[in-house]
Amino acid sequence: MSTVDEIKERFSIIEAIETYTNVDLSKLKTTKKQFNICCPWHNDKTPSLTIYTKSNTWKCQAGCGGGDVINLVSKALSISNREAILMLQKQLGIKNKVAAFEYSHWQNDRKIFRGFEETKDQIVSKLLHHRNLFNQAMKQVVSLEDRDRLVEVYHFKALIEKYLEELDCTDFDIQVATVKYLKPLFLEVIS
Repeated sequence: MSTVDEIKERFSIIEAIETYTNVDLSKLKTTKKQFNICCPWHNDKTPSLTIYTKSNTWKCQAGCGGGDVINLVSKALSISNREAILMLQKQLGIKNKVAAFEYSHWQNDRKIFRGFEETKDQIVSKLLHHRNLFNQAMKQVVSLEDRDRLVEVYHFKALIEKYLEELDCTDFDIQVATVKYLKPLFLEVIS
């Protein structure tokens, strides 16, 4: 059993709400399969936070979020899920357990991620190089004829900026999609 699974098994959603929010559940029947309470994350006139005791999960019907006990603790304390896991692991006295399979799988993921990061860095370097070349060429424009020759490639500057922005964004899926698209264009750089 993984650490996350053990946390979810040993720490109920009811305990999480009582411990990490200002919600008082003492007057409610918390033995039901599900029940609604006022959401602690927004001004709630009618109870919009549904607690699912059987699955040990929660969901705010008004849009504040949902998930398991880890997500609830993360939201309540404004910390990442990883920080919530580490905190709950320590609080519950759960030791780190990494099976050989999990460890080898994790090592493989690290190699793949490292390879992705190297590829991304090479593409960013190449894009920055092209942007600098273009900027240097623009500084040398002295006549309309020079400018007309650069008009054909001028739209590439906007594309370069777009790709750099996508590769620098926090959305990993966007980064992956951009690298997949650009990698064939820069095969001589990456190979």
